[in-house]
Amino acid sequence: MADVLSQQEIDALLLALNNGDLQASDVSEQNDKVKVYDFKRAMRYSKEQLRSITRIHENFTRVLTSYLSAQLRTFVQIEIDLVDQVTYSEFISSIPSKTILNVFDVNPMDGKMVLEANPQVAYAMIERLLGGQGDPTERDGSLTEIETALIQKIIARGFEVYDDSWENIENIHVKWDAIESNPQFLQISSPNETVIIIAFRTTIGEVSGRMTLCLPHMIIEPVLPKLSAQQWLTSKSKADDPQQDKIKQNLDAVHVPVIAELGSATLPVSEIMNLQVGDVVGIETGKIKLKIGKSARFLGNPGVKKGHYAVQIDQLVQMEGDERLV
Repeated sequence: MADVLSQQEIDALLLALNNGDLQASDVSEQNDKVKVYDFKRAMRYSKEQLRSITRIHENFTRVLTSYLSAQLRTFVQIEIDLVDQVTYSEFISSIPSKTILNVFDVNPMDGKMVLEANPQVAYAMIERLLGGQGDPTERDGSLTEIETALIQKIIARGFEVYDDSWENIENIHVKWDAIESNPQFLQISSPNETVIIIAFRTTIGEVSGRMTLCLPHMIIEPVLPKLSAQQWLTSKSKADDPQQDKIKQNLDAVHVPVIAELGSATLPVSEIMNLQVGDVVGIETGKIKLKIGKSARFLGNPGVKKGHYAVQIDQLVQMEGDERLV
């Protein structure tokens, strides 16, 4: 609680005001701690929580930039321009009446989020996918069936890695659901509900525009306690790149031929031509060479493990230019 002035202090303060030693404006400035608060626009999220959401989407923009650059075969740059909390009605009012809205289902929150792509950006993508230079032509905001399928495909695949951006916070699954051009037909939240908007400044070739992601409160609410600096510190040991785990999983599934060579022998062609069933060929034995592909990478000894022939590796074979193996 604030300190309560004694009667003596009050008298001293009034005397200073009467003598001119203290101005009334000085007192009002020192005690002016009133802050304006708009009850119609409740601020549900702290600055720390908004910073955490910014970090999550910074990781996502890096992956999305690489994906779009490869798909469109042109210069693509995506940067976060704004992260803010507004009402859903304010978000709808801020976007053009004719635009490209991609709706996604978000599980397990059982909610929906929407990505609004400025028509300039969306049509630049379509132009590149159809073999053009990426210069958007004048359009009325409507898409043909072919253009809708193209936008759906590239946006849906781009958001396949969105789940990985949240893996340090929550296991979510995002799936493309629908596309819409008129924001008035889109109702993923009540008008006065607070939503988080993430505005991406997007450049595709010579075309620049905005893409805005809208996250309703029902999606963010279950993970609010985890959107703290402490949560990020505890997960610091995890990979910063959301793609790393996926790359590791893909590499684990790669089949590599491994050959254990017991020994070798040198024979003239005449003896090879006269070989018969049951003949015995003497070989030079020693350490077993374990070949990865066509290169010998390890030396080992023969053995048995769980009833199967096996090789126990006891030496790495150093190859030219390979300084890591000794």
